[in-house]
Amino acid sequence: MNYNNEIEMMVPYDIPDVLEAERKAFGSMAWRSNDFESAIVSSYDFPFIIHRHPVGNADDEEQYAGNLAGYSILRLLGPEAEVENICVSGDMRRCGIGEKLMHHMINTAIEHDAATIFLEVRSCNEAARKLYSKMGFTESYIRKAYYRDPVDDAIIMSLKLTP
Repeated sequence: MNYNNEIEMMVPYDIPDVLEAERKAFGSMAWRSNDFESAIVSSYDFPFIIHRHPVGNADDEEQYAGNLAGYSILRLLGPEAEVENICVSGDMRRCGIGEKLMHHMINTAIEHDAATIFLEVRSCNEAARKLYSKMGFTESYIRKAYYRDPVDDAIIMSLKLTP
């Protein structure tokens, strides 16, 4: 079956599926419902989501339940943008969803005149670090023992968007 994986703005209806994916991916470090609710109504956050649904049925909201492919939150503050959150559903990993979300966030940051985009990633998350490096991000610095469950360093990465 062919799927339509278009990026859309996250809406409150998406939160239950987002929370489920968030808990599976991040465990005790997962965002809570109010974090996503705040991002949806914020004027400086851009919450994006990709649903997987059969081509031709994109207007049927009911079909979205349980069909989350991935989501991301981009924050824009003046000349800087930050990837606040990004997650791809387990069965959709290595299918280009993360890269598609990253390109969309980078383009959104450029459209809003951001000069640099930042993100942080667990040092042990080699797949994510490889993707970010492939997209031009460089490692800026390390926050030692930043994460818990398990304890891990945070690698801060950045991408200059303007010359």
